[in-house]
Amino acid sequence: MVPEETLNRILFATRYTRHLDRHGFIRFQDWRLYGERGLAHQPVTVWVYEGTLKLEYQVVTLSKYRVELHNDHKHIKDVSNPRLAETVFRSPQLTLFDLGPHEWLLYWKAPSSALRRRKQSGTKVTQLVLFEVPVQEKAAGAETASPFLRLVVSPQSEDEDS
Repeated sequence: MVPEETLNRILFATRYTRHLDRHGFIRFQDWRLYGERGLAHQPVTVWVYEGTLKLEYQVVTLSKYRVELHNDHKHIKDVSNPRLAETVFRSPQLTLFDLGPHEWLLYWKAPSSALRRRKQSGTKVTQLVLFEVPVQEKAAGAETASPFLRLVVSPQSEDEDS
C-alpha cells in the first residue's frame, strides 16, 4: 500500500475535485458532464487518464467518458461514448419520463466562461431617510431605541379638566 500523501503527489495532475450542480452535472474545462442527479451539490472526484474521464463519488464510479485531448495533453478537445454506472445514489424523485442513456444529453460543450467583474462598492449611492421624525417629537430614551418611537400627546377631554 502506498501512503495517501504520496499517491496524491503522484496523481495530482490527473485528479480534480468538482461539485455537482442541482441537476447532477459538473463543469469541467468548458464541458458539462453528467454524474448523478441524486448527489446534487456533492463533491465528486474527476479522473483523467489514458483517454478516459471518470467521475467518482466516495470511490464509487458514477460515469465514464472517452475524451480526446489537445496537443498539450491537458485540455479536452472532444468527449464521446458516455457510460453511466448503476449506483445506490439514485434520486428519490421519480422522473416524469423514463429516458435511456441515449435519449438525453449526458455531456455538451458549454460556452467559455468569462471572469466576472466585481461590482464597485456603492460609494456613489446615498441612502435616503424613509421617515423624517422631528427631534422634538422623539420619546424619552429614543437615542438608543428605534427611530420609529416618538412621543404622542393625547388630547385631554373636558371631563378631566374639572
